Amino acid sequence: MKKIVLFILLQLGILPTFAQHNHSEQSKEINHVMACRSGVNYIENLPAPKLMNGVGSSTLKIKTSSELAQKYFSQGVSQLHCFWDFEAYRSFKEAIRLDSTAIMPYWGILHTILFIDNKEFDEEKKVAVEKLKELSKKAEGYEALYSKGILDFVETKNPEGYLQQLENIVHQYPQDVDAKLFLALFNMSGYDEHMDPKKGTIYSEYLLRSLLISNPENLGVHHYWIHQMENCCPEEALASAHKLADLGPESGHIVHMPGHIYYKLGDYKMAHDQFIKAMKVDSTYMAEQNIKEIDNWNYIHNLNYLLANCAQDGRYKEGLYYAERLEKMVAFADRIEMHRGAYFYQGIITPAIMEMRFGFWDKAVKKFEAITDKDSLYGAAAMDYKTAFSLFSSGMSALKKNDISNAKLKLDQLDALFWRNSQLENEKDRLNPFQLKTLLVTSIELKGNILIAEKKYDEGIEVLIKSVEMEKDLGYSEPPYYPRPTLISLADAYAKNGDYEKAESSLEAVLNKHPNSSIAYWGLLKLYKKMKQQDKYAAIKSKFDTITQYGDKDIFE
Repeated sequence: MKKIVLFILLQLGILPTFAQHNHSEQSKEINHVMACRSGVNYIENLPAPKLMNGVGSSTLKIKTSSELAQKYFSQGVSQLHCFWDFEAYRSFKEAIRLDSTAIMPYWGILHTILFIDNKEFDEEKKVAVEKLKELSKKAEGYEALYSKGILDFVETKNPEGYLQQLENIVHQYPQDVDAKLFLALFNMSGYDEHMDPKKGTIYSEYLLRSLLISNPENLGVHHYWIHQMENCCPEEALASAHKLADLGPESGHIVHMPGHIYYKLGDYKMAHDQFIKAMKVDSTYMAEQNIKEIDNWNYIHNLNYLLANCAQDGRYKEGLYYAERLEKMVAFADRIEMHRGAYFYQGIITPAIMEMRFGFWDKAVKKFEAITDKDSLYGAAAMDYKTAFSLFSSGMSALKKNDISNAKLKLDQLDALFWRNSQLENEKDRLNPFQLKTLLVTSIELKGNILIAEKKYDEGIEVLIKSVEMEKDLGYSEPPYYPRPTLISLADAYAKNGDYEKAESSLEAVLNKHPNSSIAYWGLLKLYKKMKQQDKYAAIKSKFDTITQYGDKDIFE
């Protein structure tokens, strides 16, 4: 039962590059699902949360003397299904204030904060556990099963007991939609590199297929169905994408989610518009509730997804505009420890990453080099991370100018950085395994391009194929972990070697992953022009013009 572990146990700090938390083999499909938990940070001077009409409506009834406590509890559960733990936490806290004798709001608090690796919540976790133990002595029915399950998890550090109790609830109380939804979510394991379903994936799929029939108006069902299908077969979730935002218009993440499907299907205009709508929902919420950007994980995630979308349809200037907006997020001293990753990896470096997406290496280097850490705000690991990307970009820029010796120097400096960082005594200063795994792709890609520049085509192509495999091994993530597909370098290498058929296949592989990608189309246009294949050129030119009609065509040289 590894699925629940990937969703719950590893709620650590935010990792690069785009707001993903855990990167174990089992977790790659729902990384950003986990990112929401890092943003839960209670601010004591906030007013009592308001009751919302547009976040779904859980039907899970609890034993309480307060009708209002029931409403806030139901709202909290609905907000969990929106991946809005910040507000779910506030709702459960309000339910407890209204009725401290009700057991389920404590379950909600624990479900929301138990798995956050942050000392700020240690005391509250302890209190919630004590209250659950006390109140569970008299708990009955599914309330007893919910509390028993989560307490078993706390005591054993093993998710088996919690998962088993959720299954018991589904068995004994088949009308409990929320238990089915949690089971479906916890079992989402995704697909392996061959797109074969991992253990638990089909279990989750069957639960959700059944819920789509029995509960077609449930927000959580359509939300989770999109996550279930977006990697393997996004077209199967298109109906849910069209429906979901209307079911949760006050939740930025719910309004954002249809964009996943539109993006995966190559409808970048629809995706763009959805992400803009989500940004407006988040902005309204933050203004009305006095919430800081850094405490709204979806606001940050949504804009990062928008940047990836802008790269696909050529909206370079707009992408930079929103990247700079993320870069300028206000840093609060009391948020640094919890949100260090969000500030840096999803904020400070995003303009430079945007330049990398378009292959503007000199501009990327300039932006990376402008990033300093005078106040030790970001830490040594973050600075080494940005330096690695800067060295890679500098090497790629040198190759563009046919300066092979300088490119080799940058490669040597890049590899030296990896070694030096690995020798640092303080673990927090070292690149974590996934960061290093991501950055090693840059080393291999740069090495392959250097060999191609030296006209060592067979050796260079072999190295670039390795870089493609390494990028693929990073796993599924939208937005992508790696800024620019390594297949672009491989296609260029094949073209330089005169193997136009394989160059074409490499660019088509980009299109298989990102349908209608303007970057891939532009590569094909250059290739077909070189091959003097007018028919193919004309066909792709028509598609290119359509997909970039809202973009900046002058950036394509």
